[in-house]
Amino acid sequence: MATLYDVCEKTGLSTATVSRVINGSGLVREATRERVLQAMKELNYRPSDAARRLAGRKTDTIGVVLPAIDNGYYVQVLHGIDHISTKENLKLLISFYHSGADLSEILGSLGGEGRSDAIILINNALLRPEEVRERTGNDIPIALIGQSHENTKAVDSVLINNFEGAYGAVEHLLKQKPKSLLLLTGPMENHDSQERLKGAQQAIQDAPYDPEVIILTGDFLLEGGHRIFEEHTQKRGTFPDAIFAFNDAMALGVLDVLNDAPDHVSEGIQIIGFDDIVFAQYFGLSTVRVPMQRIGEEATQLAVERIKDKNAKPNTIVLKTSLIARKTTAEQADL
Repeated sequence: MATLYDVCEKTGLSTATVSRVINGSGLVREATRERVLQAMKELNYRPSDAARRLAGRKTDTIGVVLPAIDNGYYVQVLHGIDHISTKENLKLLISFYHSGADLSEILGSLGGEGRSDAIILINNALLRPEEVRERTGNDIPIALIGQSHENTKAVDSVLINNFEGAYGAVEHLLKQKPKSLLLLTGPMENHDSQERLKGAQQAIQDAPYDPEVIILTGDFLLEGGHRIFEEHTQKRGTFPDAIFAFNDAMALGVLDVLNDAPDHVSEGIQIIGFDDIVFAQYFGLSTVRVPMQRIGEEATQLAVERIKDKNAKPNTIVLKTSLIARKTTAEQADL
């Protein structure tokens, strides 16, 4: 089925312009109107009546777009979004994307077809901010979580200090002077993963000795952490002395592998994750705590403020992390 974005791609016009044609706006040149109508006919695109009614009108709805909801990070961020949206009497329209095509279609629907007053986009690594803006049209406010806005019009960002958090995690591990250190990253196109790698590498560079450093690319999933770490250790034949997994889900996958190993092999191995999801506490996992609920709250507040003033300067909020040392690292902190 053809989408509004397909019409935009065929005509080379923005979603805002195509939406104006669909909704009968007089602010469109006749040649442009004919061009859009012809493309709609060729693509057999039929906009919904709901989209027509909603376009150009306040909906009291915020669209939330994210890639998954299979770990504690997204759940806590959504709690924060729900908290502020409830306070502001706004409804949430939640959509999941699994590919660039999915994301383009969703953004075109939420923005170009006027289904929401603002969009919160979480951990997008598929489209640059200016491409996101192209999909939605120029007017709808957008708050990015885990991606910098790069001064794109009417786009704000909420980030965490990944560099500082990763630096502290590796510094913590290196206090015991492990001979080998494994970094299990997230997808390398992901902003958080990129910044965590920079922080980890800086901490290694600043260390008073040179451990062996192994870098494996992960996927931020528990199953992925288990599989990638297990394959690595089977191939190598030994375990690293210390492991920094770039999120808790992968760290728990690594722990699962270590728990199946003989005690004399896995004893003394340090491991630290990132996020501090609920399960990290249950398993005594050392980690870097991220204010997940506050991320959602800040992003929603930015979206609410941007609805009121679309011409305000782009804003970026950077939140601090904190090291939480538990039983999976040798040096524990007082909690």
